[in-house]
Amino acid sequence: MRRKAFTLIEVLVALAIFALAAVGLGAAYSNVLLSRMALKEKGVGEEDFARCRAAMLETANFADIEKGGDVYLPDDRMARWKGKIEPTTVADLFWVTITVEIQTTAGGPYGAPRVQSQWILRPTWSVESERTKLLADAKQRLLKIRGYDEETGGGTSFISKATTKKPQGNNNQNNNSNKKPDNNSGKDNNPKNKPDPAKPTGGKTPVIQ
Repeated sequence: MRRKAFTLIEVLVALAIFALAAVGLGAAYSNVLLSRMALKEKGVGEEDFARCRAAMLETANFADIEKGGDVYLPDDRMARWKGKIEPTTVADLFWVTITVEIQTTAGGPYGAPRVQSQWILRPTWSVESERTKLLADAKQRLLKIRGYDEETGGGTSFISKATTKKPQGNNNQNNNSNKKPDNNSGKDNNPKNKPDPAKPTGGKTPVIQ
């Protein structure tokens, strides 16, 4: 009796299919591991950059921002930052650019510099004379655009004066004084009480001759 079995070609085809599946699964698994590591590094990098940005915001002196400083990070790592401040036409508003270099390992070299720019409202960085000048310039621009001054109402003829309120206590007296006098005051206006002109008032019936 002849037994049924796989041929050599069928075995080779099965091995090829299994090898292709194994390669696909291995590539997918390696991609998952690499993505997880990249997300972890990115998360750590974001936290380190946030620490450097917080150190910059805690610096009160204008000159110390451009000088920069160092920040201690977890795992005995270090980071150094430096800022650049550019004033704007708005009082107390600055365009700040921060450059951060972070160590990937403890005692190792610093990584590539990372640069970020943002608007920061910081009154402590302003000079009083410059702030006063900027506020005056902004007020003149608003006066030119709107055509009037909100505080005084000057600069235009389209601003009307405030209307005065009428007194509330004399409204009833004014209404009574404006009424016309009634000529029939004191008389009985009930038509039932008026005498019938067709009937005599003496109580006797007139005799017609």
